[in-house]
Amino acid sequence: MAVSTGVDKLDEILGGGFRENRTVLVTGPPGTGKSTLSMNFLQAGLDEGSRCTFISTEQTLEELRDTFEPFSFDLENELLTVISLHARPGTGTEQYEQGTIVNTHGTARSTDDEQYLLRTLGGNKEIDDHRIDFSPSNLREFFRFNISGDRVVVDSISGLQSVSQNNDTYRRLLLDLIQLINDNHGATALFTAESSQPYYNSETAGEFSVDELIQYNLHGVIRLHRERLRGTDRRLLEVTKMRGVEYDSRQFELVFDDSGIRILPENRTFSSAFRATDHVSTGIDGLDTLLGGGLLSGESTVIQHDGKAEVGGILYILLSNMLSTDRSVALLPRIDSQPLFPQSVFERLGTSMDDLLDADRLFVFDHHGVWDDHQNIFKSVADERGIKDAMTTIHNRARGEGVVMALDTNTLTHALGPEATRRVRSWLQSDELGTTDAIVDIHNPTLLRDELASFHVDSASQVLETWLNDTGLQYIQLRKSPTGDIGAVRLIEYLDKSPYIRVVT
Repeated sequence: MAVSTGVDKLDEILGGGFRENRTVLVTGPPGTGKSTLSMNFLQAGLDEGSRCTFISTEQTLEELRDTFEPFSFDLENELLTVISLHARPGTGTEQYEQGTIVNTHGTARSTDDEQYLLRTLGGNKEIDDHRIDFSPSNLREFFRFNISGDRVVVDSISGLQSVSQNNDTYRRLLLDLIQLINDNHGATALFTAESSQPYYNSETAGEFSVDELIQYNLHGVIRLHRERLRGTDRRLLEVTKMRGVEYDSRQFELVFDDSGIRILPENRTFSSAFRATDHVSTGIDGLDTLLGGGLLSGESTVIQHDGKAEVGGILYILLSNMLSTDRSVALLPRIDSQPLFPQSVFERLGTSMDDLLDADRLFVFDHHGVWDDHQNIFKSVADERGIKDAMTTIHNRARGEGVVMALDTNTLTHALGPEATRRVRSWLQSDELGTTDAIVDIHNPTLLRDELASFHVDSASQVLETWLNDTGLQYIQLRKSPTGDIGAVRLIEYLDKSPYIRVVT
């Protein structure tokens, strides 16, 4: 079950919110919004009528009031318990047990450790009038008897680090506190932690490293940080871990308003209500979702690849699905493409390539003369005039409701040269592209001149990039589009049966 974070967009990023009875870490440098985000989480609970606890290891209640004064948080709500807690140098002779103070006449802690007393920042006489050792056992007991409710915030756990110079002891304490809050109290919790570096792997003295905590102890991690952008300071939020949740891992901006934290952008593209064109479904699970509905009818899409990723199979499955929507296809394949491959793909998907050619639904530019003779196989593609004449013929002859022009740009450039390729591409877009047509440019940009690659990206309405990583996984990213999830990266999965390809989060 999901528990609202108190920030609508963060709920959306996390697929509904935090998981109930789990603990999430919010980490980042000072001033990035950790405390405010935590209070948003508690305020959502207060609005639902839930009891909440805010434990501060850095500020008194008065200081918290000053910190949160610009916001509409209800710090006086009777359902909210605010506790301050910190360590002060000293030697304890008492301990906290079962909610009472017990005199132990000494301490069992090693004299090699720097020792601290348990103190509150709010003048709690029950604690401050005694010499209670700031030890793991006392902290566990303090949490056990002083927290209540369905939501708990500890701001920050960096303030508990002096419990021991031994990292193992400190991590064990945090694990105990997580178990105590989640299991014993049945609460959902946020821990905050200071970090002066943008990433978690810093080992600089005085900085908080949460590598082990992320891996072993915590259900999720949200990272806040700052970035200097053209002379302005931007606050950014990124979810780096959330167990059992399909979350959005992209960066978002974090801003403040009267309600506390807001996360932007709400959307990364225009509302589809502003688009005059329709989407053409690719028929590939997950790809239409990534694109916001599919390819844009009457516009162009660029698919860039790294030369290692599989693109032929994706292209022919996509084109087969386009053919099933009663569109025609004009194909300029890769230089090394042989007819047998598309023939096997089309037949596997239930359509004979010969039938498509005979029905004026499929047209092929045969640059190397490897296709059998047919009126819809165009072999005069070695010059600009031949390409233009063939494309005009295709539009006159095509029987489908629109033509999808799938062009391998590397092959076209090899045949015509960069300048003629640019002219042909501009002519197609301005003179041949109808409202029910679509252009799909496929190329490896490293094999093109930078200016030509940039020209295609600039001309396209949608840009997809696919690549193979060092472990053999293939990914696809939407880099440009008026609709869909801009910047989102998805995994490409190949299947043994229909639909044969799936694009997954």
